[in-house]
Amino acid sequence: MESLFVDILLTVLAIFVGSVVLVTAGFGIAIGSSPIMLLTVDPQSTVIVINTVSLLIFVLMIFQNKDHINYREMATPIIFGLIGVPIGIYILANSNAAMLRISMALLIIFLGIALALNLSVPAIRHKYTLWGAAFLVSVMITSTGIGGPLMAVAVIARGWERDSIRGSLPFYYMFIETAAVIGYVVTDLFDSERLILTGISIFPALLGFWLASILVNKINQTYYRNLILGIVICAGTAILVKEILI
Repeated sequence: MESLFVDILLTVLAIFVGSVVLVTAGFGIAIGSSPIMLLTVDPQSTVIVINTVSLLIFVLMIFQNKDHINYREMATPIIFGLIGVPIGIYILANSNAAMLRISMALLIIFLGIALALNLSVPAIRHKYTLWGAAFLVSVMITSTGIGGPLMAVAVIARGWERDSIRGSLPFYYMFIETAAVIGYVVTDLFDSERLILTGISIFPALLGFWLASILVNKINQTYYRNLILGIVICAGTAILVKEILI
């Protein structure tokens, strides 16, 4: 019972922090939540709880930014993302995803630095790169909860503005993580403790959404781009360091 109480306290804090990051940047709930939850909660539960409770925030962000969503351009990435969901569920249920996380971290760091330095990498800006990123991110998010920075790099490279990113990425994640949660249920990955942690996470998720919605309006477009790239590079580095140390 004491262990569950500690898990609940850390999960509440983690989801609040992750929600603030998600609503501010348009991605990254796992970047903010995972390091805190993993102190006591097992990795599989961490991924399932984060991906499930984030659906509520996605709905609110989609409504908040509905007039800025690139619906047509996101259609194909969503299809590629849905293809990746079963692969991610298989990895979560049956294998160690460490090498996948390391590979993705290196890619995220490289692309983030390239954009931050305004290096000329035409392939990053191509729509096929967005489609490929959508597939890889789907596999990563479904299996590890982390992958959003790669999708962020792909849309920033295409020149999307703040409100477009904050609406279009949640629109993509909504389809992917809904499919993922259905997969978790079908494959019996949910248990009573994970349901409890998910239910309790709703309040801190809403609180984080409210606070970040106020803060994000105070950030100008140039600073927002730099903020996103900073989160991207730091997230990739943190993932890489964690995997190497473990």
